[in-house]
Amino acid sequence: MNIKQTADASGVSARNIRYYEQAGLLTPARNPENDYRIYTDADVRTLKLIRVLRTLDMPVEDIRAVLSGTLPLTEAAERQRRQLEAEQQKLAAAAAFCTELAAGDRTAAELDVDDCLARMDSPAQAGGWFTGWVQDYRKMAAAEHKRQFTFTPDTAIATPQEFTAALLAWADENGVDVNMTRESMTPHFMLDGIEYRAVRYSSHVRNIPILRVRCEVCDPSALAVEGDPKRLRVQRFLHYGLPVLVCLALAVVWVCTRNMPLWPDKAAMLLVLGALGIGYGFRGWYLYYNDRDQ
Repeated sequence: MNIKQTADASGVSARNIRYYEQAGLLTPARNPENDYRIYTDADVRTLKLIRVLRTLDMPVEDIRAVLSGTLPLTEAAERQRRQLEAEQQKLAAAAAFCTELAAGDRTAAELDVDDCLARMDSPAQAGGWFTGWVQDYRKMAAAEHKRQFTFTPDTAIATPQEFTAALLAWADENGVDVNMTRESMTPHFMLDGIEYRAVRYSSHVRNIPILRVRCEVCDPSALAVEGDPKRLRVQRFLHYGLPVLVCLALAVVWVCTRNMPLWPDKAAMLLVLGALGIGYGFRGWYLYYNDRDQ
């Protein structure tokens, strides 16, 4: 069967089938004449099993372990049951809190926010809204750390072979398995069942050449985090932007305490510091975010 026929037979979209292949959940045979994928009835059954487990919201990592036989289905199901019960408790606690707020006649200005926060932080609220927010942030941050990472190669990179050697050397130093899928000056490789692309960047610090390698996932949907899109946007903004905002706030305080006219001296200084802060912040994120040097 081709991928369209397999998608119709399994109820799994062609896009998700390709994602499951990249994630290491499915390994179809290849036609030796044209290298096209050939799907069998066993592959269709595997996809249906994946569909069942994903409907239970089971993580891809656990499904991979179940399919490989390293994690018994019973143990995976019990682990997921506990996770779903915890999620259910979070939703119940959040719903109860909303019901309480809706039933009261207090305005936002009258709400005792300290009491609300204390109750959210208390052990009685374990699994409640606040804890859920923190847990969602941790999931988002973990996904972002998998989405991209950087490192400094030990040697120069001038050819595709040297780039491959640098990636394999980094993998060996960090104790991870990397399988190269494309050798070039923008190579692709598989890490933990996810395909990444690598790009090299060179810069100079005080006339000293600095070489960095940035690796990012080829298909962002492979690391999609389930949750409220608005909450995830806020969490990503805090994850990436909060350090820059704190530095800019400190710069504003420092400038405002200087004995100089507000216009144009302080305004010009704020603009310059703001531009430098944003520029260096972006550079730091792009070249040094999630640094994995040993």
